[in-house]
Amino acid sequence: MSSTTKPKKSRPVGRPRNDGKPHLSRRRVFQVCSKLIAEHGYGGTGIRMMATALDASPASLFNLFGSKDGLLVELISYAAQPSLAFYRKMADIDADPVTKLYKSVYEEVIVVASADQDYAALFYLPELRKPELKPAQGVRQDMISHYQTLIIEGERSGRLVVPHAALAAEQVFQLTETFILGSSAVTRQPPARLAKRTADFALRGLLKDPGELEDLARQARQIPLSIDLSRAV
Repeated sequence: MSSTTKPKKSRPVGRPRNDGKPHLSRRRVFQVCSKLIAEHGYGGTGIRMMATALDASPASLFNLFGSKDGLLVELISYAAQPSLAFYRKMADIDADPVTKLYKSVYEEVIVVASADQDYAALFYLPELRKPELKPAQGVRQDMISHYQTLIIEGERSGRLVVPHAALAAEQVFQLTETFILGSSAVTRQPPARLAKRTADFALRGLLKDPGELEDLARQARQIPLSIDLSRAV
């Protein structure tokens, strides 16, 4: 190369592609692929199908994620991040664990009811049992661990009665996520109503004194935190 020849610059991230099509962002991939997986299942959704829906090449997806499993791991991590960020902030709030537990259930239902429901379905894919998807299993377990910690602390305080904390945490997590599988008579209710009814149902079964439920709900409403919905769609 002569001294007067300038090297070609690589295309910056976010700029239009050379063919005039929009840049293939991870967010766009996640939005499209979550819907494909929800419709066709993980096994029925191939890289070529994903690429076609994105108007991209299979190679571009492999360049971003390495493999289909790699894409799913990142997709689940992406779907979980708003909740995990909320849980980290909740840990710094000066409130008792039972109030935090109610608030966590309430906010999780709000976000599932308000955001793209295909994201919640990802956490129940049977393929997550594959050893290759252990990182995705870890993301799911991080969410459940938040509930388990609060349940254990609430039991130690004497306000909760829980024979098996790990099982209770799994059950509470599933309550927050799987209501979207219900009929339209359930899912068409306003998110705030769904959230309160779910949190009431979950805590009523855990409280030593269910009579404190309404006071607990009032205290939870005073916690000035919520899950960032702009990041959950």
